[in-house]
Amino acid sequence: MNSIVRAFGSAVGNCIETKPKMALRLLKVGFGANNLQSHLSYLDPVSRLCLSQRYASLACGQAILAPLRKPQKSVVVNLFLPCELLVATDLVPQFVEGFAGYLDGACCERGFVEYAENWGVPKTYCSYHKALLGASLSSVLPKPQCVIHTTVACDANLNTFRTLASYWQVPLFVLDVPAVSVGHEDVCVEEDLYVEMSQADPNRDEAIPDEAVIYVANQFRSMAEFLEDITHRKLNEGRLAETIKREKRSLDLYTRYQTELAHREFMNDPLTEMYRIFLIHLQAGSPNLERYMELLLRDVQDAPLVNLANHGNLKKRILWVHTLPFWQNSVARLFALDAPYQLLGSDLSFDFLNEEDDLDERAPFESMARKLLRNSAGGSAVKRTRRVLDLAKRLHADGVIWFCQWGCKQTLGAANLAKQILEQQGFPVLVLDGDACDKQNINDGQMATKLQAFFEMLGGYNAQV
Repeated sequence: MNSIVRAFGSAVGNCIETKPKMALRLLKVGFGANNLQSHLSYLDPVSRLCLSQRYASLACGQAILAPLRKPQKSVVVNLFLPCELLVATDLVPQFVEGFAGYLDGACCERGFVEYAENWGVPKTYCSYHKALLGASLSSVLPKPQCVIHTTVACDANLNTFRTLASYWQVPLFVLDVPAVSVGHEDVCVEEDLYVEMSQADPNRDEAIPDEAVIYVANQFRSMAEFLEDITHRKLNEGRLAETIKREKRSLDLYTRYQTELAHREFMNDPLTEMYRIFLIHLQAGSPNLERYMELLLRDVQDAPLVNLANHGNLKKRILWVHTLPFWQNSVARLFALDAPYQLLGSDLSFDFLNEEDDLDERAPFESMARKLLRNSAGGSAVKRTRRVLDLAKRLHADGVIWFCQWGCKQTLGAANLAKQILEQQGFPVLVLDGDACDKQNINDGQMATKLQAFFEMLGGYNAQV
């Protein structure tokens, strides 16, 4: 970690309790400097990073800084909230994983985590949520217009966002999302569950019940009214329709990218993958997302084609599950641009795969409802495991790393079941415990040892972890 960044993180940490306004000013200056660097990198014609990677850094940096500069137009949200309504009403979302991730990059997340723990938040709570809570309860993060979250997929959402809304004394809107069945999910015997999954069509999820779509769509209509009351402006339905159309174009480009990725050696790194997760969720329906997808498709089409039959000479293709500790040395080295391992992506980048007519600008509320209901993170472990299995097959993965984020009960609870199912289908799995947010909550040496053993098992190139 750069010594200047560590010094910056210490300066922010020293201001949290006694000078929160100074801490906020430092964050805005630091994030602004990072954005300037991203802008210069974007314009650099000889950069090692491809254009889509540089654009992702620039777009995400601007999106994270915007709610700090204009809190009166900001809305604190969770990762899985479809943000099309916010885009259409010119509101800027501030979300848990994005803000905490940038605190990580600035090497100052620990001070906010400690503040939340001293305030009474359990140490076993998700570190991403602790970082946001610490920044908010210390009065460093400015007060937003409101707080909105879904019940998908994290059980920390209800406690975190209810606490924030109460502390700030701002309106709270909760979007309840029912779990959609993907088959006989009440089966308890793992062998029967395996049969159910292996016989299912991996290329399409089960049909979403109409009553579930209606239920969630009506909540989106209530959310629109909620935003109208707060902003004192009527929703422009034409702008919302255009937002949905733009998102559909973006996802069509993304589908083409996935088709190309299955046969190309397109290098990716953990930081860029986190940027992609942020853009796909935070910027849904925005011009930024469409531009990113255009660049991403162009870059993957320029990447070398691979002969999958000549398996021994290929870089090992790895599918990651859940968030990525992009700042951790063992993981960063593993997927560096010149490393012998190709990071295909995180399943969170593919949690919604657009089916035909899922997004229809003539029915924007139903479109957002289907998108949320189809999300692989919502529902049982079977639903998410099926998506991971589908991705592993389509992208020709050599192995899967299932990352159990500290405090994330859903991912941890599904790990053993997912490992059995994926390995029975021929995909080696490493279940990796860690913390993608709190640097003091991991042992990099132990993680490096586990990664080394996993890649030696995969064979091919010598492991360089």
